Parts: sequence; C-alpha cells; structure tokens
Amino acid sequence: MSARDRSRSPARAAAAGHGRRVTVVGGGFAGLAAALTLASQGARVTLVEREPRLGGKADEWRDRGYRFDTGPSVLTLPEVVRDTFARCGLECPLEFRPASPLCRYLYPDGRAWDVYRELEPTLAGLDRSEADAYRRTLDKARELYEAAAPVFVHGPAPGPWRLAAYGLRHGLRAAPGRSLPDLLRALGAAGPLLGPFFLRFATYVGADPRRAPAVLHNVAWAELGLGVHHLEGGTYALVRSLRAALETLGVELRCGEAVERLVTRSGVVREVVTSRGSLACDAVVAAVDRDLVLAWLGRARREREPSLSGLVLLAGLGQRDERLARHTIVFPERYGAEFDAIASGRFPSDPTLYLHISARDDPADAPPGGENRFVMANAPALPLGSADPEAVEALEAAGREALLATLARRGLGWPRESLLTSRWLGPAAFAAYGYRGRLYGHAPHGLLGALRPRPRLGAASNLVLAGGTVHPGGGVPLALLSGRYAAATLIASW
Repeated sequence: MSARDRSRSPARAAAAGHGRRVTVVGGGFAGLAAALTLASQGARVTLVEREPRLGGKADEWRDRGYRFDTGPSVLTLPEVVRDTFARCGLECPLEFRPASPLCRYLYPDGRAWDVYRELEPTLAGLDRSEADAYRRTLDKARELYEAAAPVFVHGPAPGPWRLAAYGLRHGLRAAPGRSLPDLLRALGAAGPLLGPFFLRFATYVGADPRRAPAVLHNVAWAELGLGVHHLEGGTYALVRSLRAALETLGVELRCGEAVERLVTRSGVVREVVTSRGSLACDAVVAAVDRDLVLAWLGRARREREPSLSGLVLLAGLGQRDERLARHTIVFPERYGAEFDAIASGRFPSDPTLYLHISARDDPADAPPGGENRFVMANAPALPLGSADPEAVEALEAAGREALLATLARRGLGWPRESLLTSRWLGPAAFAAYGYRGRLYGHAPHGLLGALRPRPRLGAASNLVLAGGTVHPGGGVPLALLSGRYAAATLIASW
C-alpha cells in the first residue's frame, strides 16, 4: 500500500474529517449520498433542501388509497446502492426484485412486443431478420458500455490522460462523429419496430435521439443486458432508507429552507445564505443544477441547449386495463415528429408515452380493482427567459390536452367517473430542480455532448458539485455515484 493509500484509509479519513463543517445543498440522491459519505468520515454535516421533503424529483404522492413514485420507477446497477451503504459501514436495508419482462411496447400498427431480460423470450416476438438485427445491436450496446463504464461511470471525472487513453483504445469502435441513427442503420436496426425501440434509450439522458452521438447506444445495455430492478415499497423507499441512515449518523436535516447565495472570501466559500439565515462552513457540496450554483455565486451561465423535460400525469383509476404491463411504451405514428415539435418549443401532438403501473406487482399501491397509472411524455424545457406564468400555463395546458388525446386515440383512456384522483407535473414543476425545467442538464448532442461537466467550478477551492448536471450524469445510480465522488474529492483534500 502506498503512502497516499494509507493516508486515505477509513480511519485516517475519519480523523481528517472530524469536526469539519460541511454543508450539503440539495436532498436528491446525489446530496443524500454525499452527506452519508461525509458523515461516515467524521464530518459535521448539515443538509439543506428547499422542498419540505427529501428526494428531489424522486418524490412520492399518496391520495385516496393510491401511491405513486413521481420520479424514477426502476433501478439499474443495484450494486451501487448496496455499496453506498456498505462504504459507510451500514447494511443496505432494501429488497431488490429483478424485473422480467422489462417492458411491453405498443406500436401504431397494433403490434405488441414484450421485451425480457432473458434473450430467448424477447426474440420470440420478432421475425428472423428482426431477431438477427436485435442480437447484433444488443452486442454493440454491450461493447460500448463495457468500454465506457470504467471511464465515464465508475470513477471520478476523467482528465485529459484518461480521455486520451479511452480514445486510443476504444475510440474508433465508439463510432466518433456518427449519430445514433447512423449506427442503427449500419446494424440493420433502423426499421419501424427496432428503430424507435433502440433510439428511445437516448431520451433516458435527455437527448433528441436523432442528434445523439452513437456512443449513447451504450445506455441500452444497462437495461437490456444488466437488467432493471424494483424496490420493495417503490423507489421512494430508497429515499426513506438514506434519510434513516443520515439520522443515525447525526446529520442535521433542514428541509423547507432555500439557499439564496454562497458567500466566498479569498477563493473559499465561507457562508451558505438561506431563507432562514446563514450557515458558516468549511466546505460545500452543491448537489443541485450546475447553473443554479453559478447564480448563487453571481457568475454568468453559458447558455447551452437544454435537455428534454417531461410532462407527467398521475392518475388513480377505479378500473384496470390488462393490455398494459407494469411498464408499457406506446409509440406514435411518426417517432421523429415529436422531437421536431420539442425543438420548436412546443409539446408534441402525438408523443411517445411511458406508462408505469406499480400496482401490477404491489397491490397495496391501489385499491382493489384499480390501478395507479404514471403516464409520461417528453416535453420541451421552458422558453429562455420565460417568466410569464400565464404563457407557461398555456404551454403546459396544450401538452396535457395532447397527452390525453393520445391516450384516447390509442384506446387507453378511461370514463370520467373512473378517474378518482389525479395530479399533473410538468416543466414548471421541474424548474424547482433544473434550470428551465430541464431534467438532465444540457442536451447530450454532438461528439462531446455526452460528456458531463467536471464537478469543480474554479470559483472556490472548497466547493464541489454533484447531481445529474455534472459527471457522471443523471439517473439513480449515477446520482448516487456523483454524490460519493463529490464527498471523496473533499475528503482527499483534508
């Protein structure tokens, strides 16, 4: 073991962190993981969250016997969750259930295709040429993922040398300069069934899939190859478990308190000014949108094209539709048309719909005979400089009308009397968590667009960023890793 490794042993790190005052801003998964890691190393951690509950976009809503996760509905890379607890000397209290089938896909010509974690039942729904193309395309996703993950997921933000090493070893196979549609055409997977299917994975990171770089095809392997899991009690059970762990370690939780600015002196953040006063600190982890941190520092942001936003309907129904699986995707007549509309700042009239009904496997999430439908469509971020509530409401009203019309047109609507409770979430609501209501930071388009910014701003030596707008990106496991990397960056400097 080197001298550096010995200096970073758990005992030495805890001693170095003992008594240091660290303010973590943001109570989403990145902030929760950062606070947990820092507290386990002896720091005095205060977590500040503007909303009355922890979780950020991963919230929970209950009404009239229905329970909904308002954000993520599945979990990939469950080992990241287990490791987040284990590294802090805690046992993971959660139960993970592998999902199979993964999802049902409904096409405008009436075709239905169930996709499984297992290959053979997935291929059973395809003809021979489609099955051959699916195998090739899945193999390519695995190749891209296994090359990229060690550099862009399982480690701190790569510097020039690591990027150069990746480029020399894997760059050509990652099809640099090619788009995702180009790659799918070369693999024979650009037809009416496999084309929308494989393109859609790029929307998981907020991209217009037609403009996504080919390397983003690796996202498909995380779901189709590594599999997805459900959590007993829903995704919000992870928030509850992390909160309990933070309370065990003595972290001060201050919910319903908004940060207003960061006070720097001599290149160091000295105070976090909130709606309730001022917090003196030795270091800060800002686990919120990167552009929000720039505003707190009084620095200008660089306007970049925003990622996708979303429009969500939570519908508690007094009836069931057995055509729908726990997870169902409904594709439109013209898949690309929705992204033309979004690029122009409009809600698409015929959007792709994602439906999640957790009550399929968790009956307690809905009354007997009913179902809790989570329905989501891609949406544009709010217009630049938008501050007119009436204009924003008109924009979202058009989106709500289009979403309901699409459900009705596809025969997936419901009688008015069957809707027992409902709630809408759109870009205006998501603006509490991301600049202009974007869900994933800037749009990951172009050769370098998929790279997330590094977690340092250069404005303060004791400030580290975390969350979906910086390395390694969005999604539950990546947000947890982001928080852990941010904490490790501070710990290494002590």
